[in-house]
Amino acid sequence: MTLTDDQLTEPTADTFDGVESRRRLITDVGAYLDDLPHDVRPGLRALGELLVGVAAQPERGESAERFTARCLGVADAGQLIDEDRPLHPVSRLTTAVALAEWIAMYDDVVEVGPGEYSYPPKWTQTEIGDVLYRHPQCLRVHFPAGTLLPDTGCVIAIEARETVMRSAEVSAYVTRGYQDAARAVLDRLAARANELNPYRGRAVRATFKGGLCLTVIDLTTTLTRDTVIVDPQVWSEIDLGVTAVRDRHELLNAHGLGARRGVLLCGPPGTGKSAVSAVIAAETAGEFTAIYVDAKAGEHLLSAVVEEAQRLGGPVLLILEDVDLWCSDRHAGARGGLSELLQAMDIAAEARILTLASTNDTATLDKAAIRTGRFDAIVEVGYPTRADAARILTALVANMPGGDAVNTAAVVAALPEDTSGSDLREIVRRAVLSTDGGEITTAALLIEVGNGRYRASAPAGMYL
Repeated sequence: MTLTDDQLTEPTADTFDGVESRRRLITDVGAYLDDLPHDVRPGLRALGELLVGVAAQPERGESAERFTARCLGVADAGQLIDEDRPLHPVSRLTTAVALAEWIAMYDDVVEVGPGEYSYPPKWTQTEIGDVLYRHPQCLRVHFPAGTLLPDTGCVIAIEARETVMRSAEVSAYVTRGYQDAARAVLDRLAARANELNPYRGRAVRATFKGGLCLTVIDLTTTLTRDTVIVDPQVWSEIDLGVTAVRDRHELLNAHGLGARRGVLLCGPPGTGKSAVSAVIAAETAGEFTAIYVDAKAGEHLLSAVVEEAQRLGGPVLLILEDVDLWCSDRHAGARGGLSELLQAMDIAAEARILTLASTNDTATLDKAAIRTGRFDAIVEVGYPTRADAARILTALVANMPGGDAVNTAAVVAALPEDTSGSDLREIVRRAVLSTDGGEITTAALLIEVGNGRYRASAPAGMYL
């Protein structure tokens, strides 16, 4: 190889796979890099920075681990104790709200840092009913000595997001020798979170949205025991359950009898099963937490719902409507809903939980699901008698224009067999809509009874 001191000013030609290619001078490094494939650029940029000893990227912020170590006065986070607790669907919110309260309490001395890597602290807000909660989502906060603990500082980390890649949890970091103190801090945080539970004493709906989700709902206030006409035995059995979980739970549990109760309402559609549940939910509102469980949540997450009900501490009314939609006899090809129901109904016999379930057909339910100990009473809510139908009709037309003049006996006498309460309600609605001015009359009611259109039915046969 011949060495030369002559400067190379002209590109040389080489062959590549038999094809002559010309080399070119790189006069603009940025343009050169821009012409390269995207997956090549980062490596070449990093190599260039390494060769010249200068990084083009700005210095990264302090990581969560370095923040924790610095605040607690150690060289490395490996010298610390990490005490953590998992967070459940409700405690992900309540724990974050309790932590926000502590941060505000010691605002002048605490230091908030990143929750993961060197990302900035994350805050969010959650609306529950008419209240908006602003709370941390992912961060770490240093509480110096004299705040949460008298003799040492601690760093509390919260991750309130639950995903495939991360688990929701809260942690307390302390120096070695203070692990018991870290446990005590987390116990206090959990106790305060439980006190702040925004769902307690309210009506909520449990749904399945990639996990358990609770949403506050409004209860109907128009239905009462005077307007929902059913066999008195229905109210008696439910009242027995209310007494067990509200008033006699200590006595029952002390003797190993278990306070938890379950009542299954069965009967044809439209006979008032859902209305009965709504009346009980309204009557016990504020004292009980009413949890309506939809079909998908019941099939997949009923055990999680029951566990959350236990954590509420106070009496809970668990409402499972139309359980036959998701829980059937194992011999009829039952899906996972049966095993979920069996497992959920066996959790904590001493819990202050009254389960109020309904079904249109008990024959479709597995015998194991409706045995005593899971459902203590199975009560039929059947079609109303003529006398009960008259009471229902009287309640429906009361306070309506023309309602005092309605001959309820004549209307009831014209009703066909197996007329449900919902049928009567639709008859009244159609009569109001069909008259001028909306005044209810006996004649209008009899017309609606006679034409039978209050019962929606699909036409027979097939369209070809």
